Amino acid sequence: MFNPFALGVCEQLLILMAKYSQESHITTVEEVKDFFNHIVYDLDINFHPDDDFKNYVSYETGSRTMDDEQAELYNRLMDESFEVCGEDVYEIGSDLLFKRLQLETK
Repeated sequence: MFNPFALGVCEQLLILMAKYSQESHITTVEEVKDFFNHIVYDLDINFHPDDDFKNYVSYETGSRTMDDEQAELYNRLMDESFEVCGEDVYEIGSDLLFKRLQLETK
């Protein structure tokens, strides 16, 4: 039986990142929220909408969280999020991150 927890951090992230592909697009506010939820909860990335995904590293390993191709995809999806929400993207992201941090501190 397949056990994803037997995989290393990088392998687990690759499986989770499969949710989005080059064919994926962000076109609605709900898709923005789903994308951000995926970043925060599935990928466990404490992100800022202005940051390049190429710059994120794992706290545990010190290695990059995404390769160039994955980072470019997530950067494009973030750009599309800005197109959909404009400056509201910051509020959507911060609300989600604050909720996550509060849940982890209880």
